[in-house]
Amino acid sequence: MEQIVMAGFEGFENAGLVKGPQEKATEKFITEYRHGKEDNPMADFIYSSMLSIARNIDVQNSRGREISRNMTSLLGYIQQLETMYEGVDDDQELSDLLQEAAR
Repeated sequence: MEQIVMAGFEGFENAGLVKGPQEKATEKFITEYRHGKEDNPMADFIYSSMLSIARNIDVQNSRGREISRNMTSLLGYIQQLETMYEGVDDDQELSDLLQEAAR
């Protein structure tokens, strides 16, 4: 999605946005997970969706709301990625990261 920025306000697109713990953890996971893998439009879509869900989880947590549906969606995307890249990378560190994210 293209973001429109008014002239004179460049660099303020994300002003006031605070990244919560789930979004930070998801960004870290994505960075580590995509390392060494070929670009893939479907994976890019999944990464973007994962970040959106992570932001929602942080907002819901801050308001004391229930997050299980969003966590299920986030973990479902991780499973889709595993299937998409199955056998491509048998890295133990990556495997440990996936297991940690699934908790």
